[in-house]
Amino acid sequence: GVRLVGSEMCIRDRGLVEAIHSDPLSLAAITRTLRALLADGISLAHPVPILSSLALGLQITKDFETLVDHIRADLGGWLVGQVCPPTHALAVLTLDAELEGAILGGMKDPATGQPVIEPDCARMIGDAVSAHIAEHADRGMALIVQPPARRALAALLRQRAPTCLVLSITELPVSQSVEVIGVIGGAQASTPSPPQLIDESQQEALAA
Repeated sequence: GVRLVGSEMCIRDRGLVEAIHSDPLSLAAITRTLRALLADGISLAHPVPILSSLALGLQITKDFETLVDHIRADLGGWLVGQVCPPTHALAVLTLDAELEGAILGGMKDPATGQPVIEPDCARMIGDAVSAHIAEHADRGMALIVQPPARRALAALLRQRAPTCLVLSITELPVSQSVEVIGVIGGAQASTPSPPQLIDESQQEALAA
């Protein structure tokens, strides 16, 4: 197990210790990774699954952002479970393909390489998500996006619609049924289609 005392992390599982510290990761790098997960709303109250995912991710990469993405994908079922019971379909929003393409193909923050969402576009997305949340107040909700767009949109909605979970398509468990309740942007924004249930065999369409 793990417990956090001040800024120090105490790990009692020797196997996990050897898997993540100090080679291949220093304590500072581990702390940075855990802080990034905390900023994403991932609780460290039960850290062993997180550290196990970290150890698995380190077998693939040491790149900070790729490692965080790997941990999130590995914890996808847990993330969805925070807003949706396992027996229910997850209420899902998506971005219109043209809007998402414009975000991914637009300006990038030179410091982080992340997409910069233009203020009017950010306002439109925030307002649309907030409207859907108000309309479906009795349900948890997730915005499903392409992996390169997740961080920018998560940061945007953290301020404007904090109850909406933002997931990349790779973080959505293949066994999770979803109900698409809205498409944000483009012509579909003004004429929303009825909610549509999607089973496991159809989930690849969300990645298109």
